Amino acid sequence: MEQKILRISYSALDTFKQCPLKYKYQVVDKIKTLKTKEAVFGSVLHKALEWFHKQTPVSPTSDELLNKFKEIWPKNESVFSEDEDMIYFSEAIKILKNYYENYLKIKDNFSVLGTETRFEVMLENPQNKKEKCLLTGIIDRVDKTKEGIEVVDYKTTKKLPSQEDIHNSMQMSLYCLGVINRWPQFAEKGIENIKLTLYYLKHQETISTHRTQEQLNKIQEHVWKKLKEIEASKFEPLPSVLCDWCGYKKICSMWKHLYKKEFSIDDEQAKKVVNEYLALKENNTQNNKKINELKEIIERYLNNEKIERIFGDAGFITRLNQIRTGGYDLKKLEQIIKTLPRSIQDQIHQAKKEDKKYTVIKASLKKIQKDGQDQKI
Repeated sequence: MEQKILRISYSALDTFKQCPLKYKYQVVDKIKTLKTKEAVFGSVLHKALEWFHKQTPVSPTSDELLNKFKEIWPKNESVFSEDEDMIYFSEAIKILKNYYENYLKIKDNFSVLGTETRFEVMLENPQNKKEKCLLTGIIDRVDKTKEGIEVVDYKTTKKLPSQEDIHNSMQMSLYCLGVINRWPQFAEKGIENIKLTLYYLKHQETISTHRTQEQLNKIQEHVWKKLKEIEASKFEPLPSVLCDWCGYKKICSMWKHLYKKEFSIDDEQAKKVVNEYLALKENNTQNNKKINELKEIIERYLNNEKIERIFGDAGFITRLNQIRTGGYDLKKLEQIIKTLPRSIQDQIHQAKKEDKKYTVIKASLKKIQKDGQDQKI
């Protein structure tokens, strides 16, 4: 039987994790969008640092690095307003100056093996040996150090993740597999000598981790699990704070109504109903808050008087003790199931009832602003 080989990149897996619908637009439908301000900003910084570390045998000076950055900074880029262009440009200059100062302190501790290094890793499906996946990716920088090898990935975000997040990062695990495949001689010395680092440029801070063989084995299982999820996916939207940086908002079912330019009678009626619904929701919220405050007062009175019922002119309120049957902690239960023999796990999963899908109407009582810039689809 002919082997089935899938091909996917880490960035595609990450996109699916962020939002299945975005994955469909970007990877399956290949719909192009304008880059966001953050994407342009990050891309130019990456290019400047790639150029900087490719110059040998003498490293460029700080002025040479800044001049190169000015040369590749996009001119007349429509993604930036005039004010934004100055803000982002100044921020990038500040980052590169700080980066260079930090580089001078550590430059004798490493030599660069590669920048923007492409890698490929063939992963075999543990459940079906005839299925293989060619996983691809790009590593910003790979260094040879005294201890072994270090993978460096630049980040331009403000938020610093926890050490725990980095330790469990799929990205770092896949980069480790990529390095082992590209430079197997370093893995022979022990994968614990492969250091995996995220370099947060805005803070000039690094967070590092290492991988064990057990973690690398698990990440391969995780990748195949994600591939099967993608294969079975209906690519439904997954709204989150990341929507603000998505170029597909205008065609996404979660957002396209906000960008509609022409409205019919039905549209106006729907908008009127939404406003009325939200007004009632707001009243309910205020009423529930007041009810909870009154409940606390009544509860204190019942306790003080050692009674269980209190009367008013319109009726009475009774306090009853009720028992709610406790359920299982599903996360802990799943962990316990994984420790059982495979045959028993299969029996438990077969006994599981089929998931039922249903819809709910959820209101958000907050003003929604359109993007500061229009994204072209």
